[in-house]
Amino acid sequence: MSKVVLIGLVAVFAVMLLKVGKPEFALGVSLAACVLILLYAGGVLTKVMEDLKHLFRYVDLPEGYLKILLKILGVSYLAEFGSALCKDAGQTAVSGQIELVGKLTILAISMPVVTSLFETIGSMTW
Repeated sequence: MSKVVLIGLVAVFAVMLLKVGKPEFALGVSLAACVLILLYAGGVLTKVMEDLKHLFRYVDLPEGYLKILLKILGVSYLAEFGSALCKDAGQTAVSGQIELVGKLTILAISMPVVTSLFETIGSMTW
């Protein structure tokens, strides 16, 4: 985690300095830092995926639910990443649209789980 913080702080200071003299490079430095941090997060995400697979073995849930969960995580991180880049570039309207489409995509991906939940509730006898 300290590497991520260090990369972030160095990038922020570099962007602050570049905005004064060479503002056209500031977004590139910010993007490069984001990519480096994202690459670092890939290793952490691999560990999380292994742990989730291990946990799903203990619970009697269909294997497809794990895939759905991983897709939701991917969409949420990707939407957040894209939205943050747009905000950094001053494009708040585009950022908002990315967030909206990310939320709608998560809803669409999760529909099989929601449907299964409603079927379970509907089959219960009160």
